[in-house]
Amino acid sequence: MRSSEPPPPRRQAIGVRASLALLVVGCIVPMAAVAGFLIVDFYTRERAQLLASTVGQARAIMAAVDAGFRSTEAALQALSTSHQLERGDLAGFHARAVEAQRQMEADGVILIDAGGNLLMSTRRAYGEPLPKLGPTPLLKRILATGRPGVSNLFPAPVGGQLMYTIGVPVRRDGAIAMSLNATASPVQLAALLAARKLPDSWRTAIIDGSGKIAARSHDIARFAGRPTTPALLRQLELADEGGFETTTLDGIPVYTVYSRSPDSRWSVALGIPLDELTAGLRRSLAWLIAVTLAALALGLALAWRIGGGIARSVRALAGPAAAVASGEVPAIPPLALREANELGLALQQAGATVRTAQAERRESEQQLALAAEAARMGIWVRDLVRERVWVSASWRELFGFRPDEPVSVETLLQRVHPDDSAAVRRVLEQAARGERYEIEYRIEPPQGGLCWVASRGSCEAGSDGVPRLVRGVALDITQRKLAELEMQQKQREVTHLARVATLGELSGALAHELNQPLTAILSNAQAAQRFLRHSTPDLLEVDAILADIVAEDQRAGEIIRRLRRLFDKREAPRQPVDVNQVVIGVLRLLRNDLLSHGVALSSVLGAGGAHVLADSVQLQQVLINLLMNACDAMALTEAGGKAIGVRTALDDDGWVRIIIADCGSGIPAAALEQVFAPFYSTKESGMGLGLSICRGIVSAHGGQLWAESNPDRGASFHVRLPLAGAEAAVGQGAPA
Repeated sequence: MRSSEPPPPRRQAIGVRASLALLVVGCIVPMAAVAGFLIVDFYTRERAQLLASTVGQARAIMAAVDAGFRSTEAALQALSTSHQLERGDLAGFHARAVEAQRQMEADGVILIDAGGNLLMSTRRAYGEPLPKLGPTPLLKRILATGRPGVSNLFPAPVGGQLMYTIGVPVRRDGAIAMSLNATASPVQLAALLAARKLPDSWRTAIIDGSGKIAARSHDIARFAGRPTTPALLRQLELADEGGFETTTLDGIPVYTVYSRSPDSRWSVALGIPLDELTAGLRRSLAWLIAVTLAALALGLALAWRIGGGIARSVRALAGPAAAVASGEVPAIPPLALREANELGLALQQAGATVRTAQAERRESEQQLALAAEAARMGIWVRDLVRERVWVSASWRELFGFRPDEPVSVETLLQRVHPDDSAAVRRVLEQAARGERYEIEYRIEPPQGGLCWVASRGSCEAGSDGVPRLVRGVALDITQRKLAELEMQQKQREVTHLARVATLGELSGALAHELNQPLTAILSNAQAAQRFLRHSTPDLLEVDAILADIVAEDQRAGEIIRRLRRLFDKREAPRQPVDVNQVVIGVLRLLRNDLLSHGVALSSVLGAGGAHVLADSVQLQQVLINLLMNACDAMALTEAGGKAIGVRTALDDDGWVRIIIADCGSGIPAAALEQVFAPFYSTKESGMGLGLSICRGIVSAHGGQLWAESNPDRGASFHVRLPLAGAEAAVGQGAPA
């Protein structure tokens, strides 16, 4: 019977075409992503280089503006040393200033005293009235620092056009007496920006120290003199150079870089439109997306076509593969793929192999069925999932089931002997949990009689590890069990004969032991007769004599009962027995015989309260045999040197031990195990069965019997038995 375990449910699998499509997408998309990353990385670095270059251009423009300021300052400082000005000849100095103005990038030269009064202006003829000046921040700075400077933009006193001045101090007697300034319009700065030839789309501006626009590349008329963007003003407060994204005053998103002069505190700002910065990146990414989509379309088309060919080949092989399972050799047409043709050839070879294997299996099953039938071996399988039982014809014949009669666990247990039913049920439950089993039990077939059956089997688990099938065989062992029972009966008879023979050897000692209470009874009875002949008998004394007679009679009765138990052929049931009490009883029985042989007997009973589950008569037989052998082993030992020691002790692992040691000639090391073999004896008149029977009795009690040579002389025999609780645990199991 085969396992009927249902196959696990299968989820919907992905097709070949879809798999190839995923492969194409999985190859192209990561490559496109990497390419996009490289493009963005290249753009980022190019942008960083462009911005760094732009910062350098802003720095260069600011340097050119500062150079113009310094050139004008140098000309003014040279002019301030003229002799006319030193002598106070303002008319002569005016003429000299007009001549010097032609060499400077300035609209005029003016002279202002420390009080802020205009003393001279080349924009007016000498002697003409001069306008009154307003606030002069540059003059205050020059007076405070004593250094030249550049003013911010301011409207001219006459005309109101925007202008700025460059001033130098004029000293008299070590003190600043006047300020000599050159005035200029922002038009000259606009010419400087135009000379840089920057891209037309860029926004460029020169900003004075207060943040007002002095010159601009676009719409100068609209934005001249106006404050620059708040964002740029904030950046100028944080650092003299930098870059940031912002929007210009005319609303164009730009990336602005700026540079500020540490001397004049004027600044240059360059704005690059963001569209211009990202145009190259957008073009590259657009090309990348287009190429990626084209590659995906081409790859998916190829995947669809190739996947179709593979799918058709696989479908063409599905039918032949199913035919192989039934042992057929399928015919397979030529396929589009070489590997599919190779697989088709392999399927044909597999079909031939399966056909051969099925034929061999059928032959093997027939041979197995014949062998099982010849051996009267029944086969059975229990399906734990469906709770069904399948049995072979031989099994039905063995258990007495008709061919059409249903079989279940309960109907099987009904055929089992009542004494074995619980054990069989327990074994079947263990098998259902996945354990192997082996058991011998009795059945009562419907046709009558009693049969012994040996059954063994194992459990088969499913893929989830849960037991699903229990397979087993059953064999009729009735003849073997009858032979075993007959052999056990023979062994019991031999054991009984050995016991009787041993008691025969002890007959003298037993007669002596029995004679003592009989003699005491006789003496007490005669004494009672004498007391009763008196005219006034002493009844108290007679009562005491009668009590002694009763005690001695009980003593003699106990001796006779012990002898009767030893002679009894019946097997007594095992029950808890006190080990020390058994030893004491045997020593009392043998004491006189041992004394008559000159043997000194000593005992150390350390196993107090230890009980074993045993047949006390068989246990006494073992100890009597061992003590008699110990006595015989000292036959050649000199008088006074004969001694036997008997000791009991508890082991740590739940066992009790009885040791009988003698002082005889000992046992050779090679014969320590051989002495227990049947018919092996070192005595001339011995049969060689005593120790063999003793070991058999001890083994039947779940114990051990072995011999050891003593360190000095003689030998020791060890009887090791499990304690009553431990023995029950050791003996628990299936019935034999």
